[in-house]
Amino acid sequence: MVTIRPATLQDVEGLARVHVDTWRTTYRGLIPADYLAGLTYEPRLRMWTQILNRAAEHNFVFVAVGEAGQVVGFISGGPERSNHAVYKGELYAIYILADQQGQGIGRELVRVLSRSLIQAGFSSMLVWVLDGNPAQHFYLRLGGQYIASKPEQIGGAELTELAYGWPDLHTLL
Repeated sequence: MVTIRPATLQDVEGLARVHVDTWRTTYRGLIPADYLAGLTYEPRLRMWTQILNRAAEHNFVFVAVGEAGQVVGFISGGPERSNHAVYKGELYAIYILADQQGQGIGRELVRVLSRSLIQAGFSSMLVWVLDGNPAQHFYLRLGGQYIASKPEQIGGAELTELAYGWPDLHTLL
C-alpha cells in the first residue's frame, strides 16, 4: 500500500534518492552513461531543499510513500514555465522507482497533481519528456496529446524533448 501526500523537508533524502536512481534506470541508453554514473545525491538534496523551502504559490510536490515509510516516487508541477498560449499548468517531473512501476502510483500522482492545479485555477497542463523515454506511453495512455518538440542537450548528447498536453485537466481526475 502506497500513500500519497504533500512533500515536506523531511522527504528531501527520499526525493533525492528517487530522483537520481530513476534517472539512472529511465535514461539508460538515452543519456550518456558517464553522465548518469556521475549523478550524486548531494546536488539533488540541495535542489529539493530549495524547492520545498521556497514553497512558491501554486507549486506542488507530492511523494508516494511505501509501507516502510520510504519515498518510492514523486511528482512536481505548477504554472507552465514558457507562457504557452493554451496550456497553463505543467507537470515538471514525475519519477517512480523501477520496482514500484506498473502499480498505478504514477496515475494516482498525476490525479493528485491535476486536482491541485484545478483548485489553483489551472484548467490545462503539459509535460516535457525525452523522446525515447518509456514514459511517453504512460502519457499517451492518460490521454496526453502531442503538442511540440524542442532540442535538449544533456551530458553532451543532442536529444529531443516532446511535449504532451491535456487541454482539460478534469479528464485526469
